Amino acid sequence: MHTSPPTAADPAVPVDADEDTPRLGELHTALYRRALEHGWLDPVKAAMRLGVRLAEVEAAVRDLARLHLLRRDAGSGACGTDDHPAGWIPCSPNAAAAHLTGSIEAEIRRRHREAERLRSHVMALNPVFEDSWQGSSQQNPIVHLTLPDTVRSSLEQLSAGARQEVAAAHPLLPPPEALTEGLARTTEVLGRGVAMRTLYPHSVLAHRYMQQHLGRMTALGAEIRTAGHIPDRILFFDRESAVIADSAAGSGTGAVVIRDPALLGHLYRAWESTWDAALPFSSAPGGTGYGSAKDELRRSVLRLLESGLKDEVAARRLSMSTSTYRRHVTELMNDLGADSRFQAGSLARRNGWFDS
Repeated sequence: MHTSPPTAADPAVPVDADEDTPRLGELHTALYRRALEHGWLDPVKAAMRLGVRLAEVEAAVRDLARLHLLRRDAGSGACGTDDHPAGWIPCSPNAAAAHLTGSIEAEIRRRHREAERLRSHVMALNPVFEDSWQGSSQQNPIVHLTLPDTVRSSLEQLSAGARQEVAAAHPLLPPPEALTEGLARTTEVLGRGVAMRTLYPHSVLAHRYMQQHLGRMTALGAEIRTAGHIPDRILFFDRESAVIADSAAGSGTGAVVIRDPALLGHLYRAWESTWDAALPFSSAPGGTGYGSAKDELRRSVLRLLESGLKDEVAARRLSMSTSTYRRHVTELMNDLGADSRFQAGSLARRNGWFDS
């Protein structure tokens, strides 16, 4: 069987490298192994032995030298002698890595110390902020937040101060990139022994990444339920504060913090009513599909069909796209053998589909 000689370009040993870092291939590996076996490496002899052009060998040797895996044999001189030919001596990868990363790691440590110094410097005013926050809470039962950074810092502050429970309702499917931060916050809250209950619409269960995210949350100890309709996003912290989106702001990035006891109690009771009627999350087989929520979702579609709402409005009620809603309607009509949407609702009632 014919075997091609190793080349420096063949990435047999792939290395994630930037433009300044040589990539290690088959030829690099063969030369390094040869240097280890003989205690030194003569590029000329290595080229002859491996059947590779000398220029390729010398280029690979330069790469290994740049990575500090080979170093010049100072005892042989520039040209060497018959008894001691010019060559290169192998170095251990550990020593090479220490040489390459030592200054980088020292800079990381320096920057870490600088970050801690700056954090301590700024956090010296945290007691002032806490006093102001508490005073604002007592003086302003309803606070409008307009800037995204202010909304974010307020949510972080409320989440960090929660002692008993964080409850939430999310009407829309979050993008995958938003879930990492949410999972980190969930881990931190549950790690302090704070209960967490969250509502989502049934429609999010159709997405595999959402099934995986909800599975991770429940594994951490969070309670997750889904319902046919979640009207608005809301978060409760210890039943002492609630945060809702400020739809009147127009930008879509504002929020309202509510601490008025009467209004807060009303919002929490409405949330709990939805929670009591919602279905506990359970992973669908294979991580796709609606699982145990499928029948309830179909009943929600049928109720909206009966109401006569336009498809676009009905789809928004269920937090799904119009095309997805129409697909559900078509499937229901086919399953019922209905020729019209009105007939579908009638047949569904006659067949007991609305019975829970």
